[in-house]
Amino acid sequence: MNKKEKGAGAAAAVSRSIYEAKVGVEAVLRSGGKNPQLKGVVHEILYRDSITMAPKNLASGTKGALSKSVTAIRDDVLTMRGGSVVGRAQLKDTVSGIGKTVRQAVDGKYARTKLMGTKETVKAYNQAAARMAKNGTAVTQKMTSTGISSADTSRIAAQTIGGAVKAASVARAAVTSGGVGAAISGGIEAVVSGVKLAKGEISGGEFAGNVAKETVGGGLSAAAGTAAATVAAAGAATVLATASAPVWVPGAVGVGAAVAVGCGVKALWDHTCDAAASRRKEGAAAEG
Repeated sequence: MNKKEKGAGAAAAVSRSIYEAKVGVEAVLRSGGKNPQLKGVVHEILYRDSITMAPKNLASGTKGALSKSVTAIRDDVLTMRGGSVVGRAQLKDTVSGIGKTVRQAVDGKYARTKLMGTKETVKAYNQAAARMAKNGTAVTQKMTSTGISSADTSRIAAQTIGGAVKAASVARAAVTSGGVGAAISGGIEAVVSGVKLAKGEISGGEFAGNVAKETVGGGLSAAAGTAAATVAAAGAATVLATASAPVWVPGAVGVGAAVAVGCGVKALWDHTCDAAASRRKEGAAAEG
């Protein structure tokens, strides 16, 4: 197997780190500086990109676009098709300030747009609306989810401008990347070993073993790389918070950590598996 195939898991972590670094830098530029509420702008950028990259929108040419103003009252993200606006959304990542958001909705501030929030914000909004309804105030405007977690928006903001990152947030990102890395690595190995199996170069058992090894190894590599990137980037951003270093530096540190740790974990996994296989062969030979 060549290096590209062996590095598929680490590549998943690196790709994620590069994208999140890009999102963080764009958020800072859009905010005009290191805004302490950067997670809200991160949310807007993630949602815009999710619109553009949705398969059905790629086919139709539909794209997401940010409003011209970062403090837009009605619309944060626009859905565009052929130069025309076909959708408007006001985004919220305001779990801690949900009371204000609900009151603004009741006052009709978001009446002409689609009110959307992170998964956690939608849950808090619905709970607050239910409490208000019991007190006689109906909240007629619904809030729908962007499918994005506040844990991710907060984490990306911390990786960019510094701050604490919750262990649960790091674990969540690692698990997600691990799943992607496992799928990619296992898929590549299935193709490579499948060709060998068809040619009679390996047995069915060896095929299954190769796929299992690469699936697990790719998952571990991607998970470890993502966790390392998050911790490294957030640490660098916190240290450089009061410095004049370019805003992209923490992201670059994170990418470097993803490469080093992701590849290191995969190399260790391969060595462990190869050593175990060698011992099994030696044992079988001794018994024979």
